[in-house]
Amino acid sequence: MEKFAVKLPDERELFGASYPIEKPQKHMVIQTGMQEKATRYEKFALFLNELGFDVFVLDAFGQGFNAEKEEDLQKWPENAFADNVLALNIKVEELKKDGLPVYLMGHSMGSFMVQAYLERFPNSVEKAIIMGSNGPDKALYDVAYSLAYVAVNKSNWDDPNKFISNLAMGGYAKAIKDAKTELDWLSYNEENVQAYIADPYCGHPNTGGFWREFLKGMKALYRKENLAKISKDEHILIVSGADDPVGKMGKGPKALEKMYKDLGVADVTLHIYDHMRHEILNEKDNQKVLDDIKEFLEK
Repeated sequence: MEKFAVKLPDERELFGASYPIEKPQKHMVIQTGMQEKATRYEKFALFLNELGFDVFVLDAFGQGFNAEKEEDLQKWPENAFADNVLALNIKVEELKKDGLPVYLMGHSMGSFMVQAYLERFPNSVEKAIIMGSNGPDKALYDVAYSLAYVAVNKSNWDDPNKFISNLAMGGYAKAIKDAKTELDWLSYNEENVQAYIADPYCGHPNTGGFWREFLKGMKALYRKENLAKISKDEHILIVSGADDPVGKMGKGPKALEKMYKDLGVADVTLHIYDHMRHEILNEKDNQKVLDDIKEFLEK
């Protein structure tokens, strides 16, 4: 693993973890999910290495390599969602200079950034994987952003906001019957859940500034004028657990597939996996997921 940097136009840098190989045949850029870190994708990156990919996993603002101290975790500056998406494109364009194809993937929060990426930078990646995501719900995000806009200001921007966090994520834990922890919704794999709980870089409370900027990004995501920018020539794979509350137990990914097909995107593939929750890569029986991803990448 090597640390890499993406320099934004204003000279700020976002960092991530790269997994290089000798003589790569193609590149993969991955955007992490919420409240986690890039190095959690190491096993998946090594799997992609075997398929000929160099892998670059970008940490979001306030996460992983972008949080030098614990007090920096989950702190987002203004326009962080949009700037994070821009950073993905900067890395993609940098990698394309060697003439190799570049692929893009995002999990959870990162999956929404990939959705935004397809609107802002159409036809710039070979294929895109949207993992652990949800479908369009413009009315919900309009209301949620309005709430965050009122509740968050400069004085409490960097403070953890339990109220919005509970509204946005409280239902995930409640969706799991007989849960042993509040994070069982992540996966059936108890070892994965315990490792997440034990990691100081995972599960840190979201700040008010995070919610205001994340929800601003979500508010813009399903506007008709933005959806109209998506290229019909994109190749999109949507993968999700059937028991993932983030995707409304499969309903969200199905709605997302329908949205892309209704927009005229010809190549959209959906896989929903039984007995899997949010982190399908970290379930013990994840081989089917890996097989489907390999098939998509190589077809």
